[in-house]
Amino acid sequence: MRKRRNGIKLSDIIVRLTRIRSLITNKDPMSIENFLEYKRDTSKYSRFTNDWTELYFLRQNLNEVAAFLLRLKHVPVRHVVIMRKELIGFSKNELYTHFRLNNNQMTSFTDTSDRLKQEINFSTPLHQSLEGRQVVSDIHYPSEFLAFISLLSRLPLQWLILPEPDLVWSIDHFALLNDVSLNYSKREFSTFLNGLDHNSHDVRAVIITDKVTKTKLYLRVEHLFGTLSIELCNINASNLEYESFIDLFQGENYYKGLMPTVISSQINHTVVMRHVLCKRPLCYPVEFIAIPPSLY
Repeated sequence: MRKRRNGIKLSDIIVRLTRIRSLITNKDPMSIENFLEYKRDTSKYSRFTNDWTELYFLRQNLNEVAAFLLRLKHVPVRHVVIMRKELIGFSKNELYTHFRLNNNQMTSFTDTSDRLKQEINFSTPLHQSLEGRQVVSDIHYPSEFLAFISLLSRLPLQWLILPEPDLVWSIDHFALLNDVSLNYSKREFSTFLNGLDHNSHDVRAVIITDKVTKTKLYLRVEHLFGTLSIELCNINASNLEYESFIDLFQGENYYKGLMPTVISSQINHTVVMRHVLCKRPLCYPVEFIAIPPSLY
């Protein structure tokens, strides 16, 4: 059997992960430049390589992902990593064809050559967030663009904007997305899930408001070719919020678990289930930690 031209061995992955871990602990400013040069191809265009397979493995430990991203204090360099398919699940071409994200904005978003252009202008008007905090708006990108990347990457919005973001969880991006699905009952939410195309990959933001208790649930719904991963993103979800979340799936076949985040104190309750029309096996998120069924 012929060896794949771009085949990657486990030993290659180990070397790449070692480089990232070395970068995290190495405080030499040139270490980041050396890392970036290592990730560029040898063509005259010096583009970043298409293959960042090590990020799949790094995602198994969100604390390492957080340390890696925070080490990249030059925000456009951080954008380069965040926008990799291995981290957000979509290639640049898929982001354009599936979600019609502006190609020029995506190119500018990951442009590491012009630092001044990418800096945040703090005189930009501040947008009021859902929880009363304020979000700095980058004048170079519409707020919806940043919010959508935040949704895809499972990162607080500040991590896309500030060199040293607050180390707190945030759902600010829900307020900035213009296509959030609003639901008020289990039936409406079930109709929404069943209406998703089971032969596609999609990520949606959903806000569910209980008509009686007024409890709000902020959900990240990822649909991967028949596997539905529904993540409760509320900040340190209360017992009432958790119970309201689980009640949405009463009578359904689902698997309950947890999804760690880059904020170590924020672990999101998550349900994984099969789309009603899908016959494929479930495909669990890399970060998903299943909770064994109770014996009682």
